[in-house]
Amino acid sequence: MRDAHNPDQPASPPRPSATPQRPAPGPQPSAGNGPARLDAGVLIRTLAQHRRQRAHTAAYWNEYCLLMRLLCRAVAVLAAGRAADGHWEVLGSQCPDGWLAGAWHDHLDGLYERAAQNGFAFCPVVDGARQQRILALVRTSGADDAVVLMDLPERERANLNELLMRALLASDFAVPADPVETAAAQPSLPVAAVQAAAADAAPAAGNDLVALLDLAAQVISQPRFGVGAMTLVNGVAAHFKAAQAALGWIDNGAVRVAAVSHLDRFEHNSENVRLLEQLFDASIGRPGHVWHVAAASAPADPSALALAGDGDALAAALARLDERAGFKAQCLLPAAAYDGRTRAILFLGFAEAQQEPPAIAALQVAMGFLQPWLESVREQDRGAGWRLARVLRGAGERFMGPDFVWGRAGVALAAVLLGVVLFVPWDYHVEAASQLTTDSSRIISAQFDSRVDSVSASAGDIVRQGTQLAVLDTRDLRQQESDIRADTQRLSAETDKARAAGNLAELEIGEARVAQAEARLARVLHYLSQARAVAPFDGVVVEGERKELLNAPVKKGDRLFKVARIDGLYVEMMVPEREIRYVKAGASGELRLVARPDQPIPFRLSTIIPMAQVKGQEGNHFLIKAKLMRAPEGWWRPGMSGMARIQAGQESLMWIWSHRLTDNLRMKLWWLGW
Repeated sequence: MRDAHNPDQPASPPRPSATPQRPAPGPQPSAGNGPARLDAGVLIRTLAQHRRQRAHTAAYWNEYCLLMRLLCRAVAVLAAGRAADGHWEVLGSQCPDGWLAGAWHDHLDGLYERAAQNGFAFCPVVDGARQQRILALVRTSGADDAVVLMDLPERERANLNELLMRALLASDFAVPADPVETAAAQPSLPVAAVQAAAADAAPAAGNDLVALLDLAAQVISQPRFGVGAMTLVNGVAAHFKAAQAALGWIDNGAVRVAAVSHLDRFEHNSENVRLLEQLFDASIGRPGHVWHVAAASAPADPSALALAGDGDALAAALARLDERAGFKAQCLLPAAAYDGRTRAILFLGFAEAQQEPPAIAALQVAMGFLQPWLESVREQDRGAGWRLARVLRGAGERFMGPDFVWGRAGVALAAVLLGVVLFVPWDYHVEAASQLTTDSSRIISAQFDSRVDSVSASAGDIVRQGTQLAVLDTRDLRQQESDIRADTQRLSAETDKARAAGNLAELEIGEARVAQAEARLARVLHYLSQARAVAPFDGVVVEGERKELLNAPVKKGDRLFKVARIDGLYVEMMVPEREIRYVKAGASGELRLVARPDQPIPFRLSTIIPMAQVKGQEGNHFLIKAKLMRAPEGWWRPGMSGMARIQAGQESLMWIWSHRLTDNLRMKLWWLGW
């Protein structure tokens, strides 16, 4: 994120996790000796002890501001906190030139608002002497509502990212209470001693401290756990000139190698990785760091762990690595989380013999800063399912204790499920194969022998009453009509001739022939009127295909179409014989058609046919009719099939799952009187 007031500023570093840190205390310099030169170790140990103090007095804040000034190479540092009335007040300061002490209140509110999300903010400021300054604000955690303001010189603009990262890493005060560590912690370096060495402290502090803070900034800038862990081990190996560095990560008591320096990919079943995991397993629960030299000599570091003999698992694991990898010296450094549990273990293997360990104090502080971030990114990489399981495990530990959480949770869940299965009533439904059908249908057939001249509808079409469906060829009928009309005229003329001649016999014969011709003409005219097949009512064509009927010869009575009403649809269901006893007249249910299984269609039983019907190899079934409880929709068609679920009361899940098995056993063991 770049500062809104100055877009030319370098990108600000990300906010590290506010999870409390646990840097290990190191040996303290004597207050009376007053070091002539403030080296990185003194600054780290003093800052670490400050983070463990519970009483945040004015002297504490003054010394903290001095340490922050040295750490961040600031001109002046001021700590401010909210008073009871909501106003800001100075907690402590180190302001040699006095500008920050007079100007901090004018810029605090604006910077504090912008720091609400990321924990930091900065902006360029011009003082009364027209000098350019950089004013930065860092919010603290674990020390109520306190902030640290820093006056950074303009020459440090290029290093702004690094300096803000240092301030963020040193702004966390939420250290858990640890009576053992609190009692063992020595007094911090007095302010006077720090001030005496302030002039030449910056060059010395630029060794291990600056390098490890830069490395921490690089690690935190990585978005994924794997990339961040690889950046960490590669950076540590390069800084301390180690032949190999590895990071072990502990989950649920088991440790796995998370990263190995100079290896983008590695197999967990390889020999080197297996030896590292055995070493990590053996080191779990050991206090402090481990420094091991291959030669038979005691460790030079008095705080290192004194290993046992060949029977010690850790010593044996170190010896195996000495033999297989050829390390002359090895270092193991555990990193503890805020709850005191070790989450990560850092390993360093050296190819050259050396009697003194690397800068353990600085490395411990860096790992203490990085461990919460690594744990947070690790959880994000594992996905929502793993985070949910962890939340559930934490809830289980709070309610059931830390031991056998999943086992106890499983037993409790099984007991709840058993109670639900045995005692909680559930709706029982009888399933039956079903289809939509209708009694209001009409068959449209050919009224005379002919050929289908045109077809206007096909199966599936919705038609209105009187809609033309097909037309038969009438050319033969028209020819017959013409012939009959000609015969009728001829016979009428012969009849008139017989009437004029007074020939009564011929007259009666002629009139009979005329009547016969007129009857044949009426029949032909009737056929002509039936040449158009029309829909008898509003409905849907359920039989009749255009491509099969067009130009096809038909005989009188051949089926052309079948039209069914949509508004007269009802449901026919075939209920198996073993389930018919649970079906009651008037029961309700729902139908899901194969064409639209996402839309349930409610119905109510209307008729149960009491006679069973054989349905192939499926055995006896009973036909049941049901009335649909909603108006028909446009996509419904007679003959559509689906599955119906008929409500049959409430029973327990155990009965629902086992009643068919019980019925089968009763049929086979009826002779036992069961």
